[in-house]
Amino acid sequence: MTAVQVIGSYSDTGGVTKTATALSIAVAAADAGEDVVIIDGDPRAATTKWTGATPKRDGFHFGAILGNKDPEGYAEELAVNLDPSAGWPANLRVVPSARSVANYEKSADDHADVRLRQALIGLNATLVVFDFPNRQGGLITQNGLTAVDTLLYAAMPNEDGLDGVDGAKLTVKAYKDHRAAIGAVDNIHEAGIVLGSAYIGGVWSRDAKRAVEEFERTSPGMLLTPYIQHRMIVKESRSAGEWYGKYELGHPVRDAYREIYRKVRK
Repeated sequence: MTAVQVIGSYSDTGGVTKTATALSIAVAAADAGEDVVIIDGDPRAATTKWTGATPKRDGFHFGAILGNKDPEGYAEELAVNLDPSAGWPANLRVVPSARSVANYEKSADDHADVRLRQALIGLNATLVVFDFPNRQGGLITQNGLTAVDTLLYAAMPNEDGLDGVDGAKLTVKAYKDHRAAIGAVDNIHEAGIVLGSAYIGGVWSRDAKRAVEEFERTSPGMLLTPYIQHRMIVKESRSAGEWYGKYELGHPVRDAYREIYRKVRK
C-alpha cells in the first residue's frame, strides 16, 4: 500500500458541499506544492464534471478499479491532468467516475472492498483525496473506508447536513465495529466536520445557528474552523467547469479551505 495520506470527504446526503470540500482540499494541497490525485468515487461523477476530467479511453474510470481482481497500480494509470486555463493546478490529477460505476455495487467478489487500496500502490502522488458517494454502505463506500486514513464529514448547517453526517457516522461506526470484531487494524481518523456554504457575508440565518448548536450537541468537538462562507462564484465556477479560486471573489472560500487543509494534513 502506498504510504501517502488518503483524505476522504463523506456525507450520506447529497448537495451538502461534499464534492466542494474534496476538491477544495485537493487544490489547497496542490497550491502548497504537493502532487495530488483526487479520486471520484461517486457514480454521479460530480468531481469529474466540475473539473472536466476526461478518461484516457472508454472504461478508464473508477469502475476499472472496482471491476478488476488485481488493480494494483491502476490509480496511476487512470489519473488524468486537467485544463490549466480553467484554473486547475498542473500538479492535480483526477481519476474520473461514471454513472456505470454504480453497477459494481452488486459485486459479490471476495475482497472486492480492498481494490481501491490496491490501486493506490505505486501512485506518484504525495496526497490522495477520495470523494465518497452520498450513500450508506455499499461496495464503493467500503472501498473508500478501507483506503482512507483521514475522514472529513462535509456538511451545510441545515437538516440535510445534519442527516448526512449522522448517517455517515453510523456507517463509519459499523465499519470500525466490524474491523474490531475480526481483529483487524482500523486506521481511520475522523478529523472533523467541515461546514461549507455556512453563511452569507457576516449573516447567519436562525436555522444555520440552530444547526451548529445541534452539531455541537451530537458531534462534540468535531466542528472544524473556519466555517466556509457561501459565495455564488463557487456555484457559477462549478457550472462553468472552472476552479473558483482563479477569481478574486472566490478567495475567501479558497483561503478557508486552505486552513482546513493545514489542520488535517499529517
